[in-house]
Amino acid sequence: MKTDLVWFNGAIVPPGTISKPAGNRALFYGDSVFESMRYHAGDVYFVDDHFQRLIGGMFSIGLDTTLLNPMEIYEGIRNLCSELSFNHARIRMTVFRRDGGFYMPESDRFHVLITASELPDEAYRYNQKGLRVGLYSDIRKPVNALAGVKSGNALLYVLAARHARDQQWDDALLLNEHGRICEASSSNLFLVMPDNKVITPPLSEGSLPGVFRKNLIQWMQQNSIQVEEQVVLTDDLYKAGEVFTTNVTSGIRWVLAFREKRYYGAYSKKLLDAFCSSEVFYSV
Repeated sequence: MKTDLVWFNGAIVPPGTISKPAGNRALFYGDSVFESMRYHAGDVYFVDDHFQRLIGGMFSIGLDTTLLNPMEIYEGIRNLCSELSFNHARIRMTVFRRDGGFYMPESDRFHVLITASELPDEAYRYNQKGLRVGLYSDIRKPVNALAGVKSGNALLYVLAARHARDQQWDDALLLNEHGRICEASSSNLFLVMPDNKVITPPLSEGSLPGVFRKNLIQWMQQNSIQVEEQVVLTDDLYKAGEVFTTNVTSGIRWVLAFREKRYYGAYSKKLLDAFCSSEVFYSV
């Protein structure tokens, strides 16, 4: 079994064969966008939504989206996982500008790099141990046109996650420039309020447009579950009966504790079970 391969510009190759990073703009300037996806038994969850977000991010940083071939990349993901003998995998697709120039790039053409790491056989599994989270307030996230772009310049998230590690938390919640909670370091945030209304920060608060978040909200609305995008303050964490996070790799993860506040996880477990049984993961 081959265990160390990547997909690069249409070919499956060992990582060492990729050109040296002497002029790599992703390395030098964070001049890239990326998608984290979940591969399952020959398909990719929410694949159309991932490409829609990727193209939006490429447009935002000035990459030539007309050169992107989603079908070629989709088949590349499947072929890479087949070569690696992965039935279930976390996919990282990075699109970065070609070499040339300093801050001013010489081209809007790009490279595509896809890597895969194996996941357990299970699909989404509810976390038996709840997460402990806290606030990261050293740097606040600006609310601007780049707030919703999954950029290779991810220092804010790195520092927030590092702070969580140092505080022995499982994750850190980020504040936007207005001092309101917008997301966690690697996921979107949902709160279950005492009236069973589920709330989540709107994208206008600087939250990343999570693919799982989008599909969960749509499914909840279609199933008459009360969900609302609204501003989330720190005080709301004390009012909530449950808190959970979402991303496409892990699904729904319930939060046990924020500071001295403790939460249950029954609602989010039922939500994950019902959502997974609906088979909404594949785009048509």
